Amino acid sequence: YIFKGNSSVVFVCMEATDLILIHSKKLKYTLQGPFHTSLHAVNGSSVPDITNTWLETPTQYLVVQLNGLLQQGQRYRLVSIFTGELADDLAGFYRSEYVDESGNKKVVATTQMQAADARKAFPCFDEPAMKATFTVTLIHPSDHKAISNMPARSTWQQQIDGKSWNVTKFQTTPKMSTYLLAFIVSQFSYVHNTSGNVLIRIWGRPKAIAEGQ
Repeated sequence: YIFKGNSSVVFVCMEATDLILIHSKKLKYTLQGPFHTSLHAVNGSSVPDITNTWLETPTQYLVVQLNGLLQQGQRYRLVSIFTGELADDLAGFYRSEYVDESGNKKVVATTQMQAADARKAFPCFDEPAMKATFTVTLIHPSDHKAISNMPARSTWQQQIDGKSWNVTKFQTTPKMSTYLLAFIVSQFSYVHNTSGNVLIRIWGRPKAIAEGQ
């Protein structure tokens, strides 16, 4: 089981530097030219060229070396394309399996980012003190549902390699730590209720939900 992802990380440079260190664990990158990432200035101003990128596996960093300094206070966008294993290790973006009432094996793709496994789902500054907003888009089979921290903003169908997929884009989260981010693709159903102005849903296997568990 493999998942594919595109990541666009926007950050503010806190002090002039020619080195970017961003967390990455067990991700394989599609090279953009000779490099793991591309770098852009958000406001369209000039940006130093990348001279080298490499993965520091022991410290779980993707390192981006530049030929000049990023400017303090400037906003930059780091773009990467990657794949990862949807393993059964209960870390990052992983798979869980169950058998339905007909004896069919079902796979749930889900997340556990705490304490520092968001870096296994996508490259990020995976430190609790470094909070950010997240805008999640999931491409998933049309007979599966997608869930994330926020309500879905829009859903549409898209043909990819001759197959129809659903694309679900979620509203942007409040500013928060990486370990709070969650997303799930499954065939679960739900029950719901409203407390005040808060909608509460409990998701589970369709049979369990139908039986009131």
